[in-house]
Amino acid sequence: MAKRVTLQDVAREAHVSVATVSKSLNGTERVSAATRRHVISTAQRLGYRKSTAEGIRMRSGLVGLITSDYNGRFSLPLLTGAEGTLGASNHAALLMSSHGRPDLERNHIDQLAARGVDGLIVVGDTTNPRPPLKPSTTMGLPVVYTYDPSTDPNDCSIICDNVGAGAQAIEYLLSLGRRYIAVIGGSEDFQAARDRAQGAQRTFMLYDFRPVEVLFDMWSEEWGERAARLLLDRHPHLDAVYCLSDEIARGAIRALLAAGKRVPQDVAVIGHDNWFVFCSNSHPTLTTFDNNISLIGRMAATYLIDAINGHPHRGTFAVECPMIVRESTDPTRRTALNNTDRIFRRR
Repeated sequence: MAKRVTLQDVAREAHVSVATVSKSLNGTERVSAATRRHVISTAQRLGYRKSTAEGIRMRSGLVGLITSDYNGRFSLPLLTGAEGTLGASNHAALLMSSHGRPDLERNHIDQLAARGVDGLIVVGDTTNPRPPLKPSTTMGLPVVYTYDPSTDPNDCSIICDNVGAGAQAIEYLLSLGRRYIAVIGGSEDFQAARDRAQGAQRTFMLYDFRPVEVLFDMWSEEWGERAARLLLDRHPHLDAVYCLSDEIARGAIRALLAAGKRVPQDVAVIGHDNWFVFCSNSHPTLTTFDNNISLIGRMAATYLIDAINGHPHRGTFAVECPMIVRESTDPTRRTALNNTDRIFRRR
């Protein structure tokens, strides 16, 4: 029978102490990422397997959040959502920003691994599928991807249900009696634009309607304003616009009002993102979809704790985006913004 590889064998081959091998394999104390990676690689090459006693890992109680988000728009509400669940499991979060740079992302993971974190939550900001982290980078840590899903179906990813939001937007507008509905989106390079438009088209087909026009260009107020002017020129009977972001929606409202249209009496407008700076500074205030990022954070924390405990989730999980009804579709919502928001859900 082949001799079992021991910690001493790994230490001898890696030219480190037995204590360093134990710390590297169990993440019980701070060890440099380079040393941890070297030890893990050596152990794998030798065929080392933990015994039952060694397999009981001491946990640090720390979880790393790596975000590509530049301004905290996605990462901060996600962190807020995750913290409650992490706290209930005696974990705390360490947040680091990669600024969208893979090299910086890896460097941050090295630093977090050196601190013995128990797992990682990766926070995106584009909705576009991303390559998974390599096992050599994560050093065996469980990972949950949020907002930007992993392209590996065996990974755990949690995203917004943008297809459902698009379907719900058109269903709501049709329920208001609107029949000449246009869609204004940003760049089709973003998965969110394609998904929201796909959802909208699904409802149009379900009710045997067609949009008067679907336009794509930039994620900006300027584009929203320009697109709305084009729509009014081409479709004088336009009575509703579904905009795929709040920035686009605010620009569209500005163009509609400048053309003498009343919002929502003549043309109803819906946005997406529930970005308060746009929703509250739009006049009328903006009906929009909330990306439910706090809930994504809570789910990510729950699923990561499950993975840490040996029960990983696999696949992509979509979280509903509730629609917040405000003045741009409902003229009765005339009091303070915070007191009038209500959620419309499909029946």
